[in-house]
Amino acid sequence: MKLKERWMKLRNYQSDDFWAMLFARPLTILFLLPLVEKKWVTPNRITVVSILTKLAGSAFVFFDRSYFGGVIGAILLNLGLVFDNMDGTVSRFRNCPTKFGFYLDKISDAVTMTLMFWAIGFRAYDPEKNNWIDILLPLMAATVTYIAGYAKWVSERVLLDMKIIENHRKGTIAEFGASMDRCPVWSTPPERTFFDWVKWFCYAVFSIFKVNEVDIFFFAALALITEKYWIFTRLDCGIIICGIVVVPVIFAVKVLKREREISKIPTKE
Repeated sequence: MKLKERWMKLRNYQSDDFWAMLFARPLTILFLLPLVEKKWVTPNRITVVSILTKLAGSAFVFFDRSYFGGVIGAILLNLGLVFDNMDGTVSRFRNCPTKFGFYLDKISDAVTMTLMFWAIGFRAYDPEKNNWIDILLPLMAATVTYIAGYAKWVSERVLLDMKIIENHRKGTIAEFGASMDRCPVWSTPPERTFFDWVKWFCYAVFSIFKVNEVDIFFFAALALITEKYWIFTRLDCGIIICGIVVVPVIFAVKVLKREREISKIPTKE
């Protein structure tokens, strides 16, 4: 496969997260360009590398209290994020996603991100200053992240159930099952002009205000490198904690709206 064709096929996912758009996705494509067609490069192996890299990053943050320990931790955590993007990119490139790979990717994200919150919180805590807030907020944010993730995946399961019910009532359950059994077809990435790329960059920068999940790694790196831990422990974690009510309500409204739509569909005889 020619280089340009490989590059276009690697752009098989269009992120809208600040740190993914400007950091993780570009490095993912750059790293995979010479490797993606190698047989030994598999999605699950990349996921394992991502897990180990993030664990090593959290270990440096927690155990090595020197400045360079924090910098190395920040680098490893964000390198793990890049690997985390690479596994899905490879599976889409080869059109070989697996249910186990999806599970492994998501459950490892939950574990490694929780450890990252704990590590930075304990690093920021100074007994002499008694700044207990810098350890409490990350612990709370880790809890809220779990609640938000749980709300998301429960809602996805409920919405899938309702999709099955909808197709049953319409008499299209066989077609729906066949569509679920097929590998997804990934659309061609957009061709962008210079001005399109400028707009893309502006959107990427603006999206930092959404404080998406991937952006947690940006705030963590910024806090560790500058040693201004409040950037992560108070600013980022404080915003995340606000989602303890907002996120479950958003998914609840989505489920309720869909349930009302399904209730209006008569069963096809």
